[in-house]
Amino acid sequence: MVVRLPNWLRRLAKRAPQQKQAKELSLPDLTSDLASVGLSFDRWYESLQGLGRLYVELSAETIEHLRSGHSDRISTTITAANHILAHQFDLLGSGKYTPIDPERAISSQGYRPIDWYLDPVSKLRFPQGIPHKEWNLFQMRPSQEADIKLPWELARCQHWVTLGQAYRLTNDDRYAWEIAHQLYDFREANPVGIGIHWTCTMDVALRALNWALAFSLIGQYQGLSTEFWQQGYEALFEHGVFIYGNLENNYEVTSNHFLSNVVGLYYLASVFRDLPQGSIWNQFCRDSLEQEIQVQVLDDGADYESSVPYHRLVTELFLGAARLARFRGEPLSEAYCDRLYKMVNFLVGVMRPDGLMPQVGDADDGRLHIFTDYGTWQPQDARHLLAPAAFLLNEPAWLQQAGVTGCWEAAWWGFEIGQLSPKDQPLPPLFKLFPQAGLAVMREGGHYLLVSNGVVGTKGFGNHKHNDQLSFEYHADGIPLLVDPGSYVYTSDFATRNLFRSTGYHNTLCIDQEEQNEMRPEWIFRLFETAYAESLDFRVTEQYGEYWGKHSGYQRLSHPVTHERRFRLEKASGALFILDRLSGTGKHQLVWHFHGAPGVEVTQVERGIYQLSAGNRQFHLRTPETLEGTISDAWYSPSYGVRLPCRAIDLSLNTELKGAESWFFAMAGEACFTQPQWEAQLTCIWQSMALG
Repeated sequence: MVVRLPNWLRRLAKRAPQQKQAKELSLPDLTSDLASVGLSFDRWYESLQGLGRLYVELSAETIEHLRSGHSDRISTTITAANHILAHQFDLLGSGKYTPIDPERAISSQGYRPIDWYLDPVSKLRFPQGIPHKEWNLFQMRPSQEADIKLPWELARCQHWVTLGQAYRLTNDDRYAWEIAHQLYDFREANPVGIGIHWTCTMDVALRALNWALAFSLIGQYQGLSTEFWQQGYEALFEHGVFIYGNLENNYEVTSNHFLSNVVGLYYLASVFRDLPQGSIWNQFCRDSLEQEIQVQVLDDGADYESSVPYHRLVTELFLGAARLARFRGEPLSEAYCDRLYKMVNFLVGVMRPDGLMPQVGDADDGRLHIFTDYGTWQPQDARHLLAPAAFLLNEPAWLQQAGVTGCWEAAWWGFEIGQLSPKDQPLPPLFKLFPQAGLAVMREGGHYLLVSNGVVGTKGFGNHKHNDQLSFEYHADGIPLLVDPGSYVYTSDFATRNLFRSTGYHNTLCIDQEEQNEMRPEWIFRLFETAYAESLDFRVTEQYGEYWGKHSGYQRLSHPVTHERRFRLEKASGALFILDRLSGTGKHQLVWHFHGAPGVEVTQVERGIYQLSAGNRQFHLRTPETLEGTISDAWYSPSYGVRLPCRAIDLSLNTELKGAESWFFAMAGEACFTQPQWEAQLTCIWQSMALG
C-alpha cells in the first residue's frame, strides 16, 4: 500500500519555489523536458524502474551475501544510520552535534528540521536568503572564525547513501522516510540558487549525485507515493540545470572543483539519459572527463595539485565516472583507463607501511560517496578505492592491499564479489621516483621515507601546495617518527592556515625566515613559485636507496643561496642519513625543523644527540654539534579541522657562508648507535654522500 505524504510535506511540495524560479528564468525543467519527448512523469518513472541507471542498484542475491558475510560492516552501517535518524553528525573535526533549525518548528509527525546553516565549531549561523551570485564569503560570514566548510559538508548529503544502505539491508522504512523528510526540509531551507549551498558548484554536484544514489537505493520501497518521486526527480533535474549553468571552469586553471561538477552532472546524465537535457549533459561530461584526466593528471599518475590527499579525491572522482560508464555499457577510452590505472598505482606507491596516506599538501577529506563507515572513516585511509579499482581495471594485486572491507566496498560499486574475502597484506617494497610529482618513495618492510621536492602545482597556481621542498616523512620498524604537519583548516584561521603550509613547519631547512616559494598572507590558496625544485639523482643499490635534489627558493635573498639535500635510507636497518649542502655567500640564519609524529617523545641526550621514543622503542637523531637545538610543542593535523599535539626539534645556526658548506644528520634505532663501529660507519657514509 502506498502511504501518502504527511500534510506538512505536501504543503512544502506544493510551494515548489524551484520550479517557479526556473520558469521565470526560462530554464529547462523536468516537466518541459518530458513533454518534449511526449512523456508524462508517471510514464517516465515507470520506465525508470529496473533499468539499472546507477551501479548501487544491487540484486537481492548480493544483499543477502552481504548480510551473511559482513555482519560487522552491517552493524556499523545501521549504527551510523540511526545517528542520522537522530540528526547527530560529526564532520570535519566538529565533534558530535545535532543541528536544529531555530526558525522552523518540529512537525506533527515528529520530524525536526535540520539547521543547514550552522557552523557547529564556532556555533554561528551563516546568513540565508542571499542569491548565490551576490555571495561574498569574507564580507557576509558571521565572523572571521566561522568555517563555511562545515555547513557545506553537511549539505553534500553523503549521509543519504548510508540511509539507503540501511534500508536495503533491513527493509526498515524509517530510513527511506528520513530521506523523504530531508529532501523537503532541504528544499524549503535552500531554494535553488539562494543561500550558501548554491555558492560552490562542487558541493551542488556532490549533493546531487548522492541524492541520485540514495533514490536508487530506496527505489524498491513502495511506501512513498508518485508525488514524492516526482518532487525528488524534479529536484535532481534542477541540480543538473544549475550545475551546467554554473561550471567552475572560469578560473586560470581547472581543478578538483570543475572535475566534481562534471562527475556529479554525469551521474545525473545517467538518470535522465533518455531526455534531451540528459543527452546534452552526457556528451559534455564524457568529453570533459576525457579532457580533464589528461590536464589534471601528470604522466607519472599524480594529480597536478601537489597534494596526496587531493590526489585521492581526484582518483575517486575519475574512478566513479569510469565505473558508471562501464556499468552503462559505454566505457571511457583506453587512454582514460590507462591514466586512471597510473593514478591508483601512484596512490599505492606512496602509501605508508600502515596503509595510510602520507600528508603532502592540503587535505579537506572530500569524498565522492561514502559506502563504508560513514562518520567514523579514517580520512588518511584511501584503501576503500583499491577493491573497486582492482575489479574495474583488472589488477588483482590491489586486492591484497584493499583490506578486510574491500569486498564490502566493491559490492556497493556494483561488482560481483563472489566469495572473495581479502585480508590486510603488507605493502610490497618500493623504491621509486615520481618525477613529475616531485616525490621519491623508499619503502622496505616497516621502513619508509617519502621526500617531497616538486613544482608549485596546478600549473603554478599552488592552490593546495605547501612549502615542503626537500621535506620528508620517515618511519622506522613500522613506527611513524617524523611527519608532515598536515593542513588543519582553511578560511576560518588565516594565520594557522599559513603556519601549516609554511617552510618552517616542514622537515626541511629555512634560511633567514624566508619562504621557499613566496607566500602572501591574504592569498591562502596560492603560492608564487620561486623555488624551482629539481631532482638530480635517484639510485637504488642492494643496501640502500638514495635521493638527491635541490631548489633555488633562496636565490632571491640579498646574498643568494642554493639548497641541495641528499637522503639515504638503508634497507636492512632503516637508518636514515641526510646531507645538506648550501652554496652561497654572506651572513645567514639557518633553521632545520624536525616534526615529530603524535605520541613520539623527544628528549635531548647530549649536545647533537636527540632521542625519539615511540612504541616502546628508542631512536636517535644525530646532528652537528655546532647547531643550537630546542624542543618545542607543535601540532599535527591528520584530517580537516583536527589537530593533535606533538613535539618538534628546531636546530639553528647563524653563520657566514663562503662558498659551499655541508651539514650531516643521521637517524636510526638505538641498536645502531650502540655498535662499536657506528662512528666509523657515519664518517664513511658522510664522505660517500658528500662525494656523490
